[in-house]
Amino acid sequence: MTKLVDQDNGPVRAIDDVPKERLCLRCRTLFSSEGFGERICRRCKASRSWKMGVQPTRALGRW
Repeated sequence: MTKLVDQDNGPVRAIDDVPKERLCLRCRTLFSSEGFGERICRRCKASRSWKMGVQPTRALGRW
C-alpha cells in the first residue's frame, strides 16, 4: 500500500513522490523532475518525434 501525504492542503502525493534530479528515459540526461511520474525531460517532450508518437530507434548502443 502506498503511503500518502497532504502538505498544507495541497495535492495528496505518495511519500516518495518528490521533486528531484532524474535521468530522462529517452536521452539519458539529468533534468529536474516534479515527481516520480515524470521521467521524460522537457527537451525530449518538445521534439517532433515525441509529439508524433514515433518510437526512438536504437543507435550506437543508446535508444
